[in-house]
Amino acid sequence: MDKDTFNKLPPELKSGLIEDLGSAGIAALKAVPANAPYTPYTQAGASQLQGQYYDPSMGATTLGSTYADKTGNSIITLNPEGKQPQVTRAHEMEHVLADQGLGSGSKLNSLWDKLSTQDGGAYRGEIVKRLIEHAPYLENNWGLDPADAKAGYFSPNVLKRPDTHNFLYEQMATLSALEQANNKRLTDDPYVRKNIFTTKGERETYNALTGLRQSRLDAKDLPPYTRQDDKTDPSAFQKLKAMLGFADGGAVPNAGNTKLI
Repeated sequence: MDKDTFNKLPPELKSGLIEDLGSAGIAALKAVPANAPYTPYTQAGASQLQGQYYDPSMGATTLGSTYADKTGNSIITLNPEGKQPQVTRAHEMEHVLADQGLGSGSKLNSLWDKLSTQDGGAYRGEIVKRLIEHAPYLENNWGLDPADAKAGYFSPNVLKRPDTHNFLYEQMATLSALEQANNKRLTDDPYVRKNIFTTKGERETYNALTGLRQSRLDAKDLPPYTRQDDKTDPSAFQKLKAMLGFADGGAVPNAGNTKLI
């Protein structure tokens, strides 16, 4: 990005970048090519993403960062030498989606409590603990970075902090990134269903707060950050339809396959 483009950015975003990246702001950084590999599909919903850049000044332990102003305009910076670039970019893209939708990605923490506990699901602090406890499974079966399990957001070190319960939004960003890297849904995993997101409500809440469900840039005309019945957790109505012999599409068997609705 040249200096003219940088100067046209919203003042809050520009001042934050100058503060964090030095007097040159992002003008000194190298843009991530538009055709770079590992582009997360969630980028499609990042309507207020201003750009993505490589920051060679990042230390070895920092893989990426997201900067956002109060209106949700965001920029992603990445360590050009970082491991798991696909996961890193997808993780940061989750923050971009949350920042543009909620004003701050950290608000997902309190939103989890609101959505999950309405029918007995766990508060965020308990989910954080479960994810740390079962990090070895995520490492072996989902590709969680061993460094993240040892010293990052999934590390037992998090449990020593007074703000343990506030790490969930960072953990969810990584989980969504791992889903994209594996092209699988976490809530379909029997182990995850038994040990991490153990209730229907917890699974629906995770799905509501991650991926393109934040922007609702999907086939459903639904508001963002709302729980919806999932194919792995059919609603009582869906179960009743199955018991009565109706097909998934609402058709009556042996009746010309006519739609009911």
